[in-house]
Amino acid sequence: MNQKMSDFTESLRVLDYAHILYLSEQADLYIENAVTYILNGIRNGDRVLFVENPRIYPQIHKKLQQLLSAEELGLIHYVNNFDFYWRKGNFHPDAILEYFESILGAFAADGRQCRTWGHIEWASQQDIDHKIIEYETEVDRSMPQRKSISVCAYDAPRVSDSLRERLMLCHGYLMEDSSVFAISFHDERKARN
Repeated sequence: MNQKMSDFTESLRVLDYAHILYLSEQADLYIENAVTYILNGIRNGDRVLFVENPRIYPQIHKKLQQLLSAEELGLIHYVNNFDFYWRKGNFHPDAILEYFESILGAFAADGRQCRTWGHIEWASQQDIDHKIIEYETEVDRSMPQRKSISVCAYDAPRVSDSLRERLMLCHGYLMEDSSVFAISFHDERKARN
Protein backbone atom coordinates (compact mmCIF):
# COMPACT_ATOMS: atom_id res chain seq x y z
CA MET A 1 0.00 0.00 0.00
CA ASN A 2 3.02 2.25 0.27
CA GLN A 3 2.56 3.79 -3.21
CA LYS A 4 -1.24 3.78 -2.85
CA MET A 5 -0.98 5.70 0.44
CA SER A 6 1.44 8.17 -1.08
CA ASP A 7 -0.74 8.72 -4.16
CA PHE A 8 -3.87 8.99 -2.04
CA THR A 9 -2.57 11.58 0.43
CA GLU A 10 -1.02 13.59 -2.39
CA SER A 11 -4.39 13.69 -4.17
CA LEU A 12 -6.03 15.02 -0.99
CA ARG A 13 -3.79 18.09 -0.91
CA VAL A 14 -6.01 19.76 -3.51
CA LEU A 15 -8.98 19.36 -1.14
CA ASP A 16 -7.29 21.17 1.79
CA TYR A 17 -8.55 18.63 4.30
CA ALA A 18 -9.61 15.02 4.79
CA HIS A 19 -10.81 12.88 7.70
CA ILE A 20 -9.73 9.27 7.24
CA LEU A 21 -10.86 6.24 9.22
CA TYR A 22 -8.13 3.58 9.23
CA LEU A 23 -9.14 0.09 10.36
CA SER A 24 -5.96 -1.98 10.56
CA GLU A 25 -5.52 -5.70 11.00
CA GLN A 26 -1.82 -6.26 10.26
CA ALA A 27 0.86 -4.53 12.31
CA ASP A 28 3.53 -4.63 9.59
CA LEU A 29 1.24 -2.97 7.03
CA TYR A 30 0.09 -0.47 9.64
CA ILE A 31 3.70 0.54 10.29
CA GLU A 32 4.44 0.78 6.56
CA ASN A 33 1.38 2.97 5.98
CA ALA A 34 2.23 5.22 8.92
CA VAL A 35 5.79 5.72 7.66
CA THR A 36 4.53 6.51 4.16
CA TYR A 37 1.96 8.97 5.51
CA ILE A 38 4.59 10.80 7.57
CA LEU A 39 7.15 10.82 4.73
CA ASN A 40 4.61 12.20 2.30
CA GLY A 41 3.73 14.98 4.73
CA ILE A 42 7.32 15.90 5.53
CA ARG A 43 8.30 15.92 1.86
CA ASN A 44 5.43 18.33 1.22
CA GLY A 45 6.67 20.64 3.97
CA ASP A 46 3.97 19.72 6.51
CA ARG A 47 4.26 19.29 10.24
CA VAL A 48 2.98 15.97 11.56
CA LEU A 49 1.22 15.38 14.86
CA PHE A 50 1.67 11.65 15.42
CA VAL A 51 -0.31 10.17 18.33
CA GLU A 52 0.76 6.57 18.76
CA ASN A 53 1.13 3.76 21.21
CA PRO A 54 4.63 3.63 22.78
CA ARG A 55 5.10 -0.01 21.76
CA ILE A 56 4.62 0.76 18.04
CA TYR A 57 6.17 4.20 17.70
CA PRO A 58 9.83 3.09 18.13
CA GLN A 59 9.47 0.82 15.09
CA ILE A 60 8.07 3.70 13.02
CA HIS A 61 10.68 6.14 14.33
CA LYS A 62 13.53 3.75 13.51
CA LYS A 63 12.39 3.57 9.87
CA LEU A 64 11.98 7.35 9.70
CA GLN A 65 15.50 7.91 11.06
CA GLN A 66 16.84 6.00 8.07
CA LEU A 67 14.87 8.15 5.61
CA LEU A 68 14.79 11.69 7.05
CA SER A 69 17.31 14.28 8.14
CA ALA A 70 17.41 15.55 11.72
CA GLU A 71 15.70 18.76 10.56
CA GLU A 72 12.91 16.78 8.89
CA LEU A 73 12.48 14.58 11.99
CA GLY A 74 12.00 17.82 13.92
CA LEU A 75 8.74 18.38 12.00
CA ILE A 76 7.22 15.29 13.66
CA HIS A 77 5.55 15.84 17.02
CA TYR A 78 5.03 12.47 18.72
CA VAL A 79 2.57 12.14 21.59
CA ASN A 80 1.96 8.92 23.52
CA ASN A 81 -1.63 7.96 22.69
CA PHE A 82 -2.44 7.13 26.32
CA ASP A 83 -1.34 10.62 27.39
CA PHE A 84 -3.28 12.19 24.54
CA TYR A 85 -6.61 10.38 24.83
CA TRP A 86 -6.64 9.68 28.58
CA ARG A 87 -5.29 12.98 29.99
CA LYS A 88 -8.16 13.26 32.48
CA GLY A 89 -8.02 9.60 33.54
CA ASN A 90 -10.70 8.58 31.07
CA PHE A 91 -11.66 9.20 27.45
CA HIS A 92 -13.07 12.72 27.78
CA PRO A 93 -13.85 14.24 24.34
CA ASP A 94 -13.77 17.91 25.41
CA ALA A 95 -10.39 17.55 27.12
CA ILE A 96 -8.94 15.68 24.12
CA LEU A 97 -10.20 18.29 21.68
CA GLU A 98 -8.85 21.15 23.81
CA TYR A 99 -5.41 19.52 23.92
CA PHE A 100 -5.58 18.73 20.19
CA GLU A 101 -6.40 22.36 19.36
CA SER A 102 -3.59 23.67 21.57
CA ILE A 103 -1.02 21.56 19.73
CA LEU A 104 -2.35 22.52 16.29
CA GLY A 105 -2.43 26.18 17.33
CA ALA A 106 1.27 26.02 18.22
CA PHE A 107 1.99 24.46 14.82
CA ALA A 108 0.20 27.26 12.95
CA ALA A 109 2.80 29.79 14.05
CA ASP A 110 5.23 28.92 11.25
CA GLY A 111 2.57 28.74 8.54
CA ARG A 112 3.13 25.09 7.67
CA GLN A 113 0.20 22.83 6.94
CA CYS A 114 -0.34 20.10 9.51
CA ARG A 115 -1.39 16.52 9.13
CA THR A 116 -2.34 14.28 12.03
CA TRP A 117 -2.41 10.59 12.82
CA GLY A 118 -4.12 9.33 15.95
CA HIS A 119 -4.11 5.68 17.02
CA ILE A 120 -7.18 5.45 19.21
CA GLU A 121 -7.15 2.70 21.82
CA TRP A 122 -9.23 2.27 24.95
CA ALA A 123 -9.63 0.22 28.06
CA SER A 124 -13.00 -0.60 29.52
CA GLN A 125 -15.00 2.53 30.18
CA GLN A 126 -18.73 2.90 30.42
CA ASP A 127 -20.27 4.29 27.23
CA ILE A 128 -16.89 4.38 25.42
CA ASP A 129 -18.45 3.93 21.96
CA HIS A 130 -20.61 7.01 22.51
CA LYS A 131 -17.62 9.07 23.69
CA ILE A 132 -15.51 7.98 20.71
CA ILE A 133 -18.30 8.99 18.31
CA GLU A 134 -18.74 12.31 20.12
CA TYR A 135 -15.02 12.99 19.69
CA GLU A 136 -14.90 11.88 16.04
CA THR A 137 -18.00 13.89 15.13
CA GLU A 138 -16.46 17.05 16.54
CA VAL A 139 -13.15 16.42 14.77
CA ASP A 140 -15.05 15.90 11.51
CA ARG A 141 -17.06 19.08 12.03
CA SER A 142 -13.90 21.13 12.51
CA MET A 143 -11.94 19.66 9.58
CA PRO A 144 -12.79 22.37 7.01
CA GLN A 145 -11.49 25.15 9.28
CA ARG A 146 -8.43 23.16 10.29
CA LYS A 147 -7.39 22.43 6.67
CA SER A 148 -5.46 19.32 7.58
CA ILE A 149 -5.38 15.69 6.62
CA SER A 150 -6.19 13.52 9.62
CA VAL A 151 -6.03 9.76 10.01
CA CYS A 152 -7.92 8.16 12.90
CA ALA A 153 -6.46 4.67 13.27
CA TYR A 154 -8.19 1.80 15.04
CA ASP A 155 -7.31 -1.85 15.57
CA ALA A 156 -10.05 -3.41 13.43
CA PRO A 157 -10.62 -6.49 15.65
CA ARG A 158 -11.51 -4.19 18.59
CA VAL A 159 -14.12 -2.24 16.62
CA SER A 160 -17.63 -3.70 16.82
CA ASP A 161 -19.85 -3.68 13.75
CA SER A 162 -22.06 -0.97 15.26
CA LEU A 163 -19.08 1.23 16.14
CA ARG A 164 -17.62 0.75 12.66
CA GLU A 165 -20.91 1.81 11.12
CA ARG A 166 -21.05 4.96 13.23
CA LEU A 167 -17.38 5.78 12.62
CA MET A 168 -17.99 5.62 8.89
CA LEU A 169 -20.65 8.33 9.28
CA CYS A 170 -18.10 10.82 10.60
CA HIS A 171 -15.19 10.15 8.22
CA GLY A 172 -14.89 10.95 4.54
CA TYR A 173 -12.58 8.04 3.72
CA LEU A 174 -12.11 4.46 4.81
CA MET A 175 -8.63 3.01 4.75
CA GLU A 176 -7.70 -0.58 5.42
CA ASP A 177 -4.21 -2.05 5.30
CA SER A 178 -4.24 -2.45 1.52
CA SER A 179 -7.02 -0.17 0.28
CA VAL A 180 -8.55 3.25 0.65
CA PHE A 181 -11.73 4.76 -0.74
CA ALA A 182 -14.19 7.61 -0.25
CA ILE A 183 -17.24 7.00 1.91
CA SER A 184 -20.00 8.40 -0.28
CA PHE A 185 -22.79 8.54 2.31
CA HIS A 186 -20.54 10.67 4.55
CA ASP A 187 -20.73 13.56 2.07
CA GLU A 188 -24.48 13.06 1.61
CA ARG A 189 -25.02 13.25 5.38
CA LYS A 190 -22.90 16.40 5.69
CA ALA A 191 -24.84 18.05 2.86
CA ARG A 192 -28.11 17.47 4.74
CA ASN A 193 -26.81 19.04 7.98
